[in-house]
Amino acid sequence: MKKALIITLLFHLFFQANAQEDWGEPIVIDFPKLSQLSLDNQGFIFIADSEGNIYQFDRQGKEINNFSPHRQGAISHLEASWTVNIFAFSQDLQEYRILDRFIIPISENRIPLTHFNVVKVATLGNNNIIWVFDETDLSLKQWDYRRNRIFQDQPLNLILERSTFAITDMREYQNLLFLNIEEEGIYILDNQGNFIKRIPQTIEQSLSFYKTNLVFLDKKDLVLMNFQTGKSNRFQIPETLSGYHVVMNQYQVIFYNEKRVVLYAKDLTPLNDT
Repeated sequence: MKKALIITLLFHLFFQANAQEDWGEPIVIDFPKLSQLSLDNQGFIFIADSEGNIYQFDRQGKEINNFSPHRQGAISHLEASWTVNIFAFSQDLQEYRILDRFIIPISENRIPLTHFNVVKVATLGNNNIIWVFDETDLSLKQWDYRRNRIFQDQPLNLILERSTFAITDMREYQNLLFLNIEEEGIYILDNQGNFIKRIPQTIEQSLSFYKTNLVFLDKKDLVLMNFQTGKSNRFQIPETLSGYHVVMNQYQVIFYNEKRVVLYAKDLTPLNDT
């Protein structure tokens, strides 16, 4: 019995060691005061610091561009997945900014008081619209920022019953709008703002997607949850990555916190076949 226990323990330790080695050697970017991180579809990494400066890195962790705004303020939402345009929103300043892929500003302005009161969350959508959640009247609006026109104005209390409306993040993906509501989970709406379903999964980071999956960390696992079927796949992460968030694309699996970014080549990780 004692010998069997020793063999079992050795096998467990061997398996754990191999599981850690499966991730390969990472590239590390030291980045104090990291506030937001987003990926585009070409493998570039965009990072915002706590003062609203935005930096662009390549897959090797080399900084290739940076942008510093005239008015300093924390960015509460950074979205680069549209590739052509990069969207940044500051809740503190009530300002939005749209930049090209070289992080040169194309459009920047304050949120107009003619249409909004206090905007808590905003994100870029298709066809030159910005989705806006106005905290004052709990409304979800589609705003054409070029023409300064409201296309849709939906009272969320009529769409989402018995919700606290404590929205922490919002993002349009595959013609669907995802709302992350604190302690309630992920609400999915269509591109007209109509309710489709709720996924009762708490995600304590910015919304991150890969193919038809939500990507997030749950304790010591990286989780890919299919938002169409609800099925999940779990992958054990290296033990050194406690307290991180995660994003991924076809090239890399990237972990980050407020101090550093850790880049793993996807084809050298357990997620190679996903």
